[in-house]
Amino acid sequence: MWVDGGCGGRFKLTTEAAGSRDGSSNVGAAIAAAAVIAGIALIASKDRKDRDNDRPDDPDPGGSWGAHEIRGQGGLCLDIEGSARPGQGLIVFNCHNGSNQRFEWRRNGELRVAGLCLDVADRNDNDGARVIAFDCNGQSNQRWRARDGQIRSESTGKCLDIENARARPGQAVIMYRCTGSENQRWSW
Repeated sequence: MWVDGGCGGRFKLTTEAAGSRDGSSNVGAAIAAAAVIAGIALIASKDRKDRDNDRPDDPDPGGSWGAHEIRGQGGLCLDIEGSARPGQGLIVFNCHNGSNQRFEWRRNGELRVAGLCLDVADRNDNDGARVIAFDCNGQSNQRWRARDGQIRSESTGKCLDIENARARPGQAVIMYRCTGSENQRWSW
């Protein structure tokens, strides 16, 4: 039996139970046991798919999604303003595939750029909070989830948003309550 994600199992049905003195058949019990195991495997597979919706496709079993541009409104890319140094702000900019535009989504929810993590500055949970690149520390303000084109902070539940909904090069990217608007939609 195979289920999604490469999980599998092998079962052997026999007509005689091991150690049976009278040769009676336990085929029904074996089929019931196989059905229970198959059901558990399918439930586990569904749960994995639900979790996988929280980040982009992850073909690398080593734990990362790989470095890619993340594009937003107007075809602009997420970018770390200037060079990628701790404390630098997140902006949108013309796509050029520089190291400050190649983001790597980790299985633990970190969104890394040039070895730094995207971070909700000062753990601020207000609308308009700055997003910066910072040394990775494993805190919830550095963990993200993606769903339906939105990128949400695990700590606040708010979405990455282009400040003032103005998609132009150099515009700051901030945290804002999720509205589903175009300035909160991203593709990777």
